[in-house]
Amino acid sequence: SSQHSALNLENPTRSGQRRRMYKKPFVVQNQNLLSKKDLKTFKTQLGEQFPSLDEKSLDQLLPEGQVKVQKLDSRCLLYSCGDEAPCFFDAEGRGELYPSLTTLWQFPNMMPELTIHAPVSKFVLNGADLMLPGVIVPANGIVGLGSVTKGQARCIKIEGNPYPIAVGKMLVNQTTMEKLKGKGLEVLHVYKDTLWVHSGKIVPNAGFSEMEDEITPCSDQSLKLPAAGGASAGPAVAEVEVAAADAAGPATPVASGEAAPAAGATAVAAGGGRAADDWSQDDLLDFCFMQAFKVSLTDAKALPIEASELYEKHMKPQRPEGTTLDVKKSSHKQIGKYLNVMRKAKAIDFNEKKGVIYVTTVDLKHRVFGQLVEKFASDAVATAASVASVAPAAAAGLAPPTISAVWKPTHYTEPLFKVMGKGKSDLYTWDQASSTLKAYCEKESLVLEDGKVKLSEDLLTMLFKAAGAQKKDQTWPEEAEFAELEAKLEERMQEHTIVDVAGGGPTNRQGAVGENE
Repeated sequence: SSQHSALNLENPTRSGQRRRMYKKPFVVQNQNLLSKKDLKTFKTQLGEQFPSLDEKSLDQLLPEGQVKVQKLDSRCLLYSCGDEAPCFFDAEGRGELYPSLTTLWQFPNMMPELTIHAPVSKFVLNGADLMLPGVIVPANGIVGLGSVTKGQARCIKIEGNPYPIAVGKMLVNQTTMEKLKGKGLEVLHVYKDTLWVHSGKIVPNAGFSEMEDEITPCSDQSLKLPAAGGASAGPAVAEVEVAAADAAGPATPVASGEAAPAAGATAVAAGGGRAADDWSQDDLLDFCFMQAFKVSLTDAKALPIEASELYEKHMKPQRPEGTTLDVKKSSHKQIGKYLNVMRKAKAIDFNEKKGVIYVTTVDLKHRVFGQLVEKFASDAVATAASVASVAPAAAAGLAPPTISAVWKPTHYTEPLFKVMGKGKSDLYTWDQASSTLKAYCEKESLVLEDGKVKLSEDLLTMLFKAAGAQKKDQTWPEEAEFAELEAKLEERMQEHTIVDVAGGGPTNRQGAVGENE
């Protein structure tokens, strides 16, 4: 499984592997045809996310009665027409859809892009995420890249070649993008990974084969792939699996009677903890390890602790409901090997006496625990809520708890809500907060013809300026994209978590979900 690479403990600079589903061979656990209703929902979602794909194009890619969804052992979902190359994938089975490279080569302009110089491509092909200093800025500046939002799906192209080499999601918003520093895009699928192998090892033009470790410029756009429902876009399934084995080890499909989730249902799971069968053993290890030290072993006097006792008495009891933790089924095989990875990352330290490992110190402020808290935020809350409430609620026939994020104005943003007739002490969903900001800009006639917003003194004070004296030579922008204003608003709002337990009413806790596990 490639799931443990989420932490990148052995190589912390490559945190983009958190969701790299196709670095290692994968197994198809089950598959089923999409119903007419689910296919319609799926196409609607794709049409909204990729508006350049018209109805005719979607029908070409996803003909009715032929679209199947495959669930992989990495939780990823692949969508394809029959036995042809997958055309879309859902990175974690939670409704985040991305086109495969095969689809991008048919519709190379279907999504926003970032362009890089050819030599930079070798780092992307080698497994790195895209660093912002490597992005080529258009002649008209950052504005030429269009609106950038965190989580936005984008592809990567090299200068002088029309075909994308990778697809992923933005890690920054517009404001951070303008600085052109740090990591910008998390790569999810890249040329020569195992999904590319599974899709038939297609080479779109000579620029993809001229050099072994780099994509080169090539203006050839003559690639023609068979239409869905006709000849296969790649070799037969058996041949693809052989090719995958040659390139990256065994990837034999495994059939089972269990149906994969329908497309229309995937987005629903995003708001809470994952289902029991969506957990990989590597993820369970990471989650239970985190919970053991954040929930069970909170007393410093509990250390040192023997590895087997840590595993049996503190990690196993933290497993989510319906799951079974078995280190032997993970990529580590032994708890000692897993703990050694954590020690190499300097998240813990241990002593080994006569073959017995004793964990001696734990650094809860280490980046590893920060990554784990971020990755498993909703799962931790869901597990805690489940332990406290689900069992008695189920016995009483009550619904499970619901968890939602809301925001409260700070002293910076209270005037904004007051002007709009809103309570400064009330809690707002993000949509409500964003709508209030938009309504304020319109009310104050700050929206310009090009869609940007003129920054009045009041708006600068609420969203940009810090309290206290300002620097003498400090200058402020005169206008900004609304997306940037939203990012600034989020920074100056206080996040809260509402846990609503059936029969007990809602409870408001200050802090984000990840801080309330």
